[in-house]
Amino acid sequence: MHRRSVSLPFARPILLATSLVVSVAGSNLARAADSAEPSPRLLKSNGGWCWFQDERAIVVGDTLIFGSIAGSTRDGGNAGDVDVTAVNLGSGLSRSTTLHPKLQSDDHNVPAFLALPDGRVLASYQTHASPKGVTGLDLIRWRRTVRPGDFAEWTPEQSLSVGAGASYSNLFRLGAEGGRIYNFHRGLGFNPNYLVSTDDAATFSYGGRLLNWPRPVGDPRATGLSGGRPYVKYAQAGSDTIHLTATEDHPVSYDNSLYHAFIRAGKIHHSDGRLIAPLSTTPVTDVDPRSLTTVFQGDIDHVPWMCDLHVDRLGYPRIVFSVQRDGSRGRGVRDIAIDGQDHRYSYARWDGRTWLVHEIAFAGSRLYAGENDYTGLAAIDPQHPSTLYISTNADPKTGAPLISAADGRRHWEIYRGVSADDGATFTWTPITRDSSVDNLRPVVPIWEKAGERTILLWLRGAYRRYTDYDLDVVGVLPSS
Repeated sequence: MHRRSVSLPFARPILLATSLVVSVAGSNLARAADSAEPSPRLLKSNGGWCWFQDERAIVVGDTLIFGSIAGSTRDGGNAGDVDVTAVNLGSGLSRSTTLHPKLQSDDHNVPAFLALPDGRVLASYQTHASPKGVTGLDLIRWRRTVRPGDFAEWTPEQSLSVGAGASYSNLFRLGAEGGRIYNFHRGLGFNPNYLVSTDDAATFSYGGRLLNWPRPVGDPRATGLSGGRPYVKYAQAGSDTIHLTATEDHPVSYDNSLYHAFIRAGKIHHSDGRLIAPLSTTPVTDVDPRSLTTVFQGDIDHVPWMCDLHVDRLGYPRIVFSVQRDGSRGRGVRDIAIDGQDHRYSYARWDGRTWLVHEIAFAGSRLYAGENDYTGLAAIDPQHPSTLYISTNADPKTGAPLISAADGRRHWEIYRGVSADDGATFTWTPITRDSSVDNLRPVVPIWEKAGERTILLWLRGAYRRYTDYDLDVVGVLPSS
């Protein structure tokens, strides 16, 4: 497997106000996996999620909260419901509440959550794309819990128009900026923009455009399929910093590279701290994804897409991403049979001077024809960032197809990876095996009081398309 690094001048560490405990020994989940496979429990029937909304799952006190979008009609015709589920980590009891019934059957609409200082919770969500007959395609929507500790009653829905194609809410609150809340989203120009709130989400207003990337014309790296839509993942470090990793575009539209920057005190910085530009406070900006620090230089046969981003105990960012290999054979055609059959996971770590990038596992094949870069995805354990969870339908070490003994078919399974060399190599242990359905899109919530405990969530069932799936949310929870 190939390895790449990007060298930059020495820079001071990006300090993290609240430290995270890093331990290769890991969690109760690791110990369970070493002795016997942990048994996932059903947490929410009929629910799916995309991966460009954060945080999709949070822990507030002793309660796990996550969002999902109903994808089928098996529970009485509720496809498109925007749901929030609260799980008491002590008793194990769970309760789901619908924030918006039948909004749109599309997993891109899953809410992002933010815990507010008074113990209440903010949820933000929206529609996706431009289907006929769906209203409110320009709206970012939000609700808050009415009182602390009660996750069943929410304030009436509020909304703000941000332009056609609104998608992907990402919520962060910076104490260093007086508690200002940012909602980074796709909005004007189908580009990353942001809203701001200075009253703990009683109201929001437009903040500005984060990146500008119009649809490429005459660019040899453009495939000719759509385009002009950067993808971004975000992660907060302490009370003053938001990290981001971005691609130029959708990987079916452009031979992407992967980039990183961080926002602090109203300015966008390179990984080493050099100033890129002030954060725009208007609908216009000259900053595009290529203005940022290059993490991984893509090409026609190595096209990356990010899966997850978190920071370690030093405040340094870590990224896990997929790379489609040998995509040039089907480039510019969405559903060609030979495309999207060889994906690899890579792990990138900033060490204060350099981006260290290692290919770490086989990710298997695409989820379905037409989205040749959709993989099972990977998640970083934010409490132990040298620990990963991946979904793959190939053996992580050899690439051999995973054929289930249960039904003789190929399925996506969840693996836990632990690195003893800070991300250069990983040891893989199966969390699921010989399944009769697919296991996709793992998530590990940030949990400040986790200690050696870990919460792992994923989706189990059938995924045919982002608007057509029959999935349940399952997870492995720590024992009380």
